[in-house]
Amino acid sequence: MRHIGIFANPTNPSALSAVQSIIDAAMAVSFSCALDASIRRCLPEYSAFPSFEEAPPEAIIALGGDGTILRAATIAVPLDVPVLGVNFGRVGFMSAVNSQEAPLALRRLAEGDYLVDARMLLSCAVNGGETHDCINDAILYKKRFSGVADIHVSINGVDAGSVFCDGLIVSTPNGATGYSISAGGPVVAQGLDVAIVTPICPHTLCFRPIVAQADADIRLSMHSDGYLAIDGILTRDISEKDVITLTRSQNSAKFIQFGQQNIYELIRTKLS
Repeated sequence: MRHIGIFANPTNPSALSAVQSIIDAAMAVSFSCALDASIRRCLPEYSAFPSFEEAPPEAIIALGGDGTILRAATIAVPLDVPVLGVNFGRVGFMSAVNSQEAPLALRRLAEGDYLVDARMLLSCAVNGGETHDCINDAILYKKRFSGVADIHVSINGVDAGSVFCDGLIVSTPNGATGYSISAGGPVVAQGLDVAIVTPICPHTLCFRPIVAQADADIRLSMHSDGYLAIDGILTRDISEKDVITLTRSQNSAKFIQFGQQNIYELIRTKLS
């Protein structure tokens, strides 16, 4: 690996101000750098660096919080390259290092002293149309603040029931520590590939979170209009005639790590 891309949250001053130090640390270990278009727009002094399109990176260094790392991963998945998350946010579940550890991390990257953690994705489609990969989750939710959504769930053709709720989350193991866990979803042990179905503020106690096999065919429908959000990035309107299908994607999201993560300790420290 000799060429990396740098991606930063353009609304995070700390992340943007760290771009130069990341470039310096990367070049010190003989990496060449490409910059994401958002950095080149916010910081014109870096316009001489190539874009990701001009010089596709072999890895992407994402500077920011979990949302930034998630956006970097949406770029990395079609390129089939890993992401190294450097935490400049609040929680940092998806980051491998903090800002102070970044120079050492780049040195280890150059030396090949790292692991690549490949994580399963879910493929989401509406009415059998264009598919979109979900790195964290797909969320189906009501359109109006008042009232509730009536969402029906089937798994592998078996009726799993309907639930009156504010919305429903179908998450990957990577997304299990995001919105899903806040909504009462389970902690998923490392190494398991599953799909997690979690209702948001259910108005009944009979529908509990469901853990399904990774390649299960999960189908959702609403008895009203609503919204579908994929990773909080792509959003579209949903009508009561639409059927949302989710199953395991053929792609995976790859994240650079420097040792085995303890998900239980992460939850204790990050959410305490």
